[in-house]
Amino acid sequence: MSDTAAQDSPQQSSRRSTASQAWLAAATGCYVLAGTVGVVVGAHTIGLTPLLWVIYAVGLLLLLARLGGTETGCSATVFVLLLTGLAYYIGSGAWDDLVLQQRGRTVQAVVLKERLETGSRGDKTWYYKLTQRDGITVPGPELKTDSRRFHVGQTITVVEDPDGKLAPQTPGQTSSSGDLLGAGGAVAVCLAAVGWTALRWRRGEEEGTVPFWKRKPTEVLSADQEQRLREVLRAREFDRRGYVKVSPGGYPGMTYQRAAQIAREEGLHAEAFGNRGSWRFGEKAVEEVE
Repeated sequence: MSDTAAQDSPQQSSRRSTASQAWLAAATGCYVLAGTVGVVVGAHTIGLTPLLWVIYAVGLLLLLARLGGTETGCSATVFVLLLTGLAYYIGSGAWDDLVLQQRGRTVQAVVLKERLETGSRGDKTWYYKLTQRDGITVPGPELKTDSRRFHVGQTITVVEDPDGKLAPQTPGQTSSSGDLLGAGGAVAVCLAAVGWTALRWRRGEEEGTVPFWKRKPTEVLSADQEQRLREVLRAREFDRRGYVKVSPGGYPGMTYQRAAQIAREEGLHAEAFGNRGSWRFGEKAVEEVE
């Protein structure tokens, strides 16, 4: 009865650990969603953009490092931050479009001036200074397009920002659906990165390479590892050279000398010669581990 309970205990602990990781992955995903929206909204309402990014990055690093370990967590953090930056860039455009839709005012404007700027890669951008028919300058920055759509003296319909913070746009430019879709796609990839981090942790647990703060207490871990090694040795699954081959990565903290002692208790010998990173146990050994 006690042997069965001892064998079930690692499985129950593993299930609890997996459930805990699932909750942590869900919390991290919610943090990414909230953080991305918070950075976009906060930058356009309260300002303090650098501070918001620092807070978001630190929290993200702590969560991902906890979720997948230091190395995997740091890599995932850099990846997610880059994608969040992309979502921020796209989402900022969507935010401006939404604000202009809410408080914008449709007016008839006359093109007063036109100028062309050519980028370093040869891309061209046209800027138009607009005035209303009564001669009052349309508030806000110049109207910007990626092609020559208007000419000086032309009367066009635009949506202007009464506060003068946003550039005027033509009614067709104020649609935010495309930008929202692009930002949502970037966030979806961020969530996939969180899932990948959790999966990496799961694989690390199965291979015995989970970071030390994820592992069980040493005494429980050692007993579990010794029991698993005994079960492997008792199975007597020999390879073609007559050895039971074991990966030491599945038994972190256990020395080969301790494994050799367990093998002797199970009627096998630990091979000390030519293992190439593995542990080998057989009924005979060329050179036995002391």
